[in-house]
Amino acid sequence: MALPATLVSVKGHVLLVFALAAALAGCGGSGSGSSSSGSGGNAASLVAKVDHADAKVDGGSVVGTAEVTEGGRPGQRLALRYGLVDAVSGTRASQDEKLITRYTTTADVAKKDVSIKFPKPAVPTDYLVHFVLYGPDGSYLASSDSPVFTIH
Repeated sequence: MALPATLVSVKGHVLLVFALAAALAGCGGSGSGSSSSGSGGNAASLVAKVDHADAKVDGGSVVGTAEVTEGGRPGQRLALRYGLVDAVSGTRASQDEKLITRYTTTADVAKKDVSIKFPKPAVPTDYLVHFVLYGPDGSYLASSDSPVFTIH
């Protein structure tokens, strides 16, 4: 039995509405992107990323670098920390994560290069440097690990 032309047209429109709704729902992101609401207010999303971690042995020291992107929601206090990880066992080689810097976010999203330097570990093995960004309540926001490097 054939459906009337108006029912086929309505069915097509309903499917189109569901397809558009699904596509728009996928544009929201996970909170690490930036967005703001339309006419009602300015509820911007917090942007918090750590990328391009690297570490190199330089004489008796290890130099680590990373790129931090933060902002979007003004007034958020973020903490960037690092830890040394034994890449063979997967356990933390440093006593605690060490504070690199704190950020107070603004509405503007900014990229910043950070650099750390610490004494070369005494134990010869493979290591990596773990950079991590924490939110105002101490919750994890983002991280990046350097490639593995070897201490001889």
